[in-house]
Amino acid sequence: MQPLQVHLLPTLMEETRLAGSVVVIIDILRASTTIITAIYNGAACVIPCATPEAARQIRTESALSGVAVLLGGERGGVLIDGFDYGNSPAEYSADRITGRTIAFTTTNGTRALLKSADAETILIGAFINRHSLVNRLRKDSRPIHLVCAGTDGAITGEDVLFAGSVVDALVQREETNTTGDTLREPNDCARIAQAFWRSCVGDCTTGGSRETLAARIEAAMRDTQGGFNLRRLGFDLDIRRCSAVDTVDCVPVLNREQGTLS
Repeated sequence: MQPLQVHLLPTLMEETRLAGSVVVIIDILRASTTIITAIYNGAACVIPCATPEAARQIRTESALSGVAVLLGGERGGVLIDGFDYGNSPAEYSADRITGRTIAFTTTNGTRALLKSADAETILIGAFINRHSLVNRLRKDSRPIHLVCAGTDGAITGEDVLFAGSVVDALVQREETNTTGDTLREPNDCARIAQAFWRSCVGDCTTGGSRETLAARIEAAMRDTQGGFNLRRLGFDLDIRRCSAVDTVDCVPVLNREQGTLS
């Protein structure tokens, strides 16, 4: 039996325990959703950067090689001065980013990713690719760590909600496991996240349409601090975009040698 661990914040996990494991980075509102959208819509790759300065440096160095790099991301939820795009998935449409490299930095999500560098594999998860992510994790025999990015060092409900949905899906699969998939042992935070998911959204095995499920997720996320922050900044529609379920068959993976997501 392998561990299935949820870390409610990157600062609450021991980085040395990630060796040989698969990590899922979770920043639902909005970095995870935006990165997945960009790659699904044809971006050549996304380069996660710790700071805006690091992103600008990548653009400068790439320009010397004749490669034009787009800058994307946010600080405090809003577009960074001089950047091409912010952190709304709506900005990363195919006509804008197909074939382009994007240097991307956000307040919380990219930092969580860079803090998970000791993991053997790093994936990006969100509600829009939940089904594909769960299917991939189900077939993986390594320890799984679900890392919630949080907001400015505080736990955020939307990240815990998604982590709980993944735990719930994996546990349900194991209860009816007839294919020899690796059994999982959730830690206490994983159980807490699963209980939060079920209290907000319910049991997904009881039926209902994908649209109904998305509406429940949206309602739950509007009541989180992340949802409140987006509404305050005028990004109300992004909450709905980030609540969509299983609309993308794409699980971004970090290429460790190149430092890129694709």
